[in-house]
Amino acid sequence: MSCKKPRFITLDLIRKRAEHNQSQVNNLQEIALHQEELLSIGPVLPKACGSTLRILLLQNNVIRTFNPNEMKYFKVLEYLNLALNNIQQITDIDRFAPHADGQYLECLGKLDLTLNFIPVLYLKSSLLALSHLRSLQELFLLGNPCLDPKRGGWSCKEKARLYVIAMIPQLQYFDGQEITKAERIRAKQRIDSLELELEQLCNLYRESQDYQQLLQAQEHHEEDVLEVCGEDDVTSHCPMDRIRLSNELSEQKAEKVQRERQNQPKFKSEKEIEMDQQKAIEKARQKEESGQFKQCNEGKWAFQFNEEEGSLTLEISIQKHLSSSLIDVDIHPTYVSVVIKSKVLRLSLPVEVQSEASTAQRSLATGKLLIKMPKVNSTNGVLDIVNNNCHSHDKSNQRMTESRVKVKTGTSSRGSLHQMMLKEANNSSFGPIELDKIVKRKENEERKETEIHVKEMTTKRFDIANADGNASETESDSEDECPPPLH
Repeated sequence: MSCKKPRFITLDLIRKRAEHNQSQVNNLQEIALHQEELLSIGPVLPKACGSTLRILLLQNNVIRTFNPNEMKYFKVLEYLNLALNNIQQITDIDRFAPHADGQYLECLGKLDLTLNFIPVLYLKSSLLALSHLRSLQELFLLGNPCLDPKRGGWSCKEKARLYVIAMIPQLQYFDGQEITKAERIRAKQRIDSLELELEQLCNLYRESQDYQQLLQAQEHHEEDVLEVCGEDDVTSHCPMDRIRLSNELSEQKAEKVQRERQNQPKFKSEKEIEMDQQKAIEKARQKEESGQFKQCNEGKWAFQFNEEEGSLTLEISIQKHLSSSLIDVDIHPTYVSVVIKSKVLRLSLPVEVQSEASTAQRSLATGKLLIKMPKVNSTNGVLDIVNNNCHSHDKSNQRMTESRVKVKTGTSSRGSLHQMMLKEANNSSFGPIELDKIVKRKENEERKETEIHVKEMTTKRFDIANADGNASETESDSEDECPPPLH
């Protein structure tokens, strides 16, 4: 699938890349349009900002050649970057020469043609065209086939440098290196021999395979490159393959932009919004007339009920700048229905109201909608109803709590055992824990009674022994006192 429409600079692309200038085009001085898969500059950029543009960056595109009709509007352009493009020849020498209308690119001082496809066959014509740019002081030709011996170019870089210096005498820098006076003298002296050597290189180039590829690329237009090369062919660094890859990338970007546009919300006109509002009102009223009443808040509007003397008020928070023509209010004795910008807000009323005597007002300061609805029975207060409901709800909660407490106290056997274990652990913090005392068993109770009985018998015997030992002392002290009788 090939790209049918030519890709050049559009006004939308200029505004997109002019964010640093607040997207203003008429006074734009610098713009970067790299990696935009451009096939040509087009007529839009020169006419839109050609009179003010000073720096133009077009690197890494697929621009094939200069077009004088496109470049004549750049009156103050100082720096043009065309690196990594498909430029093979700078043609129309006479169009670059001075004319009565003025000179093209008369202020251009720096031109970057790095990594393009200028062959040795078109080197002389291209340099002759650039020699008419009287302000050109810096030129870059690094990476072109004319300077690569493997692709039919000069075998000696020094000779190629001298030839460029001789053809463009106003140059000050070539490939980033300053031109010295000695190089200018040698270039003038060797210009004839360099031209002869260049003709020989051109003859050899016409017999090479690169020349056949060049002719093939010139015969086929950019739109047909994808079918000629084939999708499964191995890619190489040539203009045709670069155009094919550029076409594929361009299609992918176009599909991505189309998907993003489809996912974006569509902006509706005022007529469309009003039509949607009428449809929403008719649909809501039909449901209400058929008895299908359900509370809803489609627009997520914030609302609040209040009570005044003998009336019920409903306050709805609406955007301040929303037109009142997009608000429709329908009040019924038991519910209220409001359609706001095709979104339905339907609420059930806590008391019955007089729908015919109700009013709706909107605040000019905040945009809030206030609906005032007189009650049928003014003695019925909304707050009293709410309080009664809350009181009954509290009573039911209290009953449930009491029942839970009863259930909890009824299952105290497990809790009492737990408390006994904690108490025994606290009492015996300085000694071993007696587990027999924690769990009450029948054997433990009988054992405890036996221990108590034995303890009582031991106590009695101890008292008798003490009575026998102290008998003499008792008699000497007092003869009237007698020991207790033994039983």
